[in-house]
Amino acid sequence: MYVKWVVRRHKNEELANIAFYDAYLVQSYKNELGEPRQRTLAYLGNLRQIDGMFPIIERALFYIRMEDVLIRAVPPELMTDDERNKLYLGLSTVAPLPTEEEIRHAELLNRNWHSTYWRARAIKPADLSAGFAPVQLEEGTHLFNEPPPDDSSTPQPEAPLLDRIIVIGRLSDATKRHTGTG
Repeated sequence: MYVKWVVRRHKNEELANIAFYDAYLVQSYKNELGEPRQRTLAYLGNLRQIDGMFPIIERALFYIRMEDVLIRAVPPELMTDDERNKLYLGLSTVAPLPTEEEIRHAELLNRNWHSTYWRARAIKPADLSAGFAPVQLEEGTHLFNEPPPDDSSTPQPEAPLLDRIIVIGRLSDATKRHTGTG
């Protein structure tokens, strides 16, 4: 088995810095006549490349979704440890598995962006577990029950915008399976 990448680039010059990478899991086999053939076993997902780089969140979500696809779409007898290692090696040549440090950094950027967005609009999420439905703040209250910052530093909200534990855990499990340390 191997990973086949199909790359689609924007034709629009303004968006030419964005490319879409679609990953397919392909199996080589021989037909009844002994001729080599390939068949697509599963569509693993896609990644967006922006300015020649794959954003951390794109890679993290790709690997998480890919693991779900492998569980659902590929028979366990085909996905041996050796095949899984080859798969991860093929994927990492294009988009490496994000490290825990990269995920933490992405989470920090995500929190900062949302905090700035909410403060600028005087809104907050109603219930983080139910999505991001904004609610108007009452007069005199502050987002996340904290006073407004006295300096130009960006506040660090306590709300878990990206469930880092789940993302890191699932990527850690995938890395352990890939490297054989788990």
